[in-house]
Amino acid sequence: MCGARHGRGEAPGARARRRKALTAALAVGTFALALVGCGGASGEGDGAKTDATGTTNAVAGRPVEGGTALIALVQEPGGMNALFHNQSAPLGLAVWVQEPLFLGRTDGTWEPLLAAEVPTVENGGVTEDGLKVTYRLRPDVTWSDGEPFTAEDLEFTYDVIRNPKSTTIAPTEYNLVRAVRVVDPQTVEVTMKRPNPYYLGLFRQTLPKHKFRSSAVTTEDPQARLPLGTGPFTYTNWETGNKIVLERNEAYWRSDRRPKLDGITLRVTPDAQTAINSFTRGEYDSVFFITAGDMPTLRSAQESGAAIEVSPREGSHVEWLWLNQSDKGSDRPHRVLGDPAIREAIDLAIDRQQIVDEVLDGLGTLTGAFVYSGFARVDRPAAPFDPERANELLDAAGWVRGDDGIRVKDGVRASLRFQTLSGDQTRELYQQVIQQNLEEVGIEVKIQNLPSNLIFGTYDEGGRLARGDYDIVMSREGLARDPIEGGWAAMFTCAEVPGPDNKNGTSYVHWCNEEFDRLVGRAASTLDVEERKDLYEQAVELFATERPALPLYSSTSGYTWSTRMKGVDVDWWDGMWPSAADWWLER
Repeated sequence: MCGARHGRGEAPGARARRRKALTAALAVGTFALALVGCGGASGEGDGAKTDATGTTNAVAGRPVEGGTALIALVQEPGGMNALFHNQSAPLGLAVWVQEPLFLGRTDGTWEPLLAAEVPTVENGGVTEDGLKVTYRLRPDVTWSDGEPFTAEDLEFTYDVIRNPKSTTIAPTEYNLVRAVRVVDPQTVEVTMKRPNPYYLGLFRQTLPKHKFRSSAVTTEDPQARLPLGTGPFTYTNWETGNKIVLERNEAYWRSDRRPKLDGITLRVTPDAQTAINSFTRGEYDSVFFITAGDMPTLRSAQESGAAIEVSPREGSHVEWLWLNQSDKGSDRPHRVLGDPAIREAIDLAIDRQQIVDEVLDGLGTLTGAFVYSGFARVDRPAAPFDPERANELLDAAGWVRGDDGIRVKDGVRASLRFQTLSGDQTRELYQQVIQQNLEEVGIEVKIQNLPSNLIFGTYDEGGRLARGDYDIVMSREGLARDPIEGGWAAMFTCAEVPGPDNKNGTSYVHWCNEEFDRLVGRAASTLDVEERKDLYEQAVELFATERPALPLYSSTSGYTWSTRMKGVDVDWWDGMWPSAADWWLER
């Protein structure tokens, strides 16, 4: 077992008592996290070991085929196709069904999966100027319905992404693509507008051309909800509000990785703490997903005898506050957050260390950089906790306290809605701390939490982020090997601001800064690694000054599974989910 560390040398019980005291002080008794210590699923824990590559490998006996793993799914997504839905489940679990051309490894290298080789200048797959990339596909890959996976599927996927009538949420690295041309059934030539340092990140999800009549594909299409794929499992059923069912892909092209399980069932559980408690009692084989706030509960349950494994992952995510810069998605600035003094005051008024120490039991570190992982990581300190300075800034900017202590400027009250996923009791504790912090400097905070699909839904679905219909939203973002990956850096560019004419935009803070665009645009189009690092460092400083979003802390979260489920590998970057084909259930 990869040992869980106790922050600041305290015993779990002492830190749990301190956390309980904070809960009482905030008068949120129903939000208190129960530290569960129950017996779990059958079988004794075999322990785990961590190898030099950062992968945790379950030590188990002889694999047994059959059975269905039951996973608690916290918050039901709008769909499971990661090209159309950007919630945690479709993104984190995509590899079960939607396989990429290439797999990124812990050491930063890549290996082919659906591709026959990794294209490079040396093997002729990339031209010297970096403007043409040739992707050669494996000839033996099939979709789960038995149809061959071909170059036409890649070309069609690109056609869907660029079709203005489609509602894909495609990574912004596709913006660098000029054209995709089928050379033969196993070969595609991609022409770039300029060199694309992350060309191996294209086609992480591919659409089966034979399942569509047109390249205009919206979230209403069945393939946007439950996609066909080439992976080890296939979706068979979705009972809204209840469960999503996957079965073994009997036609899986990798005969050596044929799943040992008959299937996996994702049981929808809208309340995170209920899911954790049920899991520690042995009702589930795992939980998707685990946050830093869940780790103390899981560790305490394991130490009390629950039949579970817990694999901590330090620095795995950063918790963010998205600060809406628009007036409900319009070109007008936000009535309150449009003032830089308000944003800086919020940054200074939040006691991040209190959140880490008293809510997370020390399982987190503070960060002030939006590029916080990968080759271009910037170690920028977080904003200091300085409410006195926050008050000075607001006074100087003309925000005057009213009789109730809340500030007003030009008839506008400094009152903000604060939202995160409903049912997440740990985040509700953060919100209580932040609410008190901000009201102490004269900013009113109204907590109005919502289900995941209402916050993260697409523009056409009325998603609050996409529509700009919010003030502050708290969410977390995972690590990236490269700021280009998943469009993280470009997500904050002007071209990604969503609106009626740009419904697929992903800049949910609705912020536009031409200098930021220039920096990340240049970093995304040069192959010079040192130049890219310098450009991203400049972008980090600009972002920290403008504050369209605020990092709270980098968390120590992790993964957990029942001791009866064997064959689990935890990759430091991608977690436990890619190893699902190797999972098996101890009888």
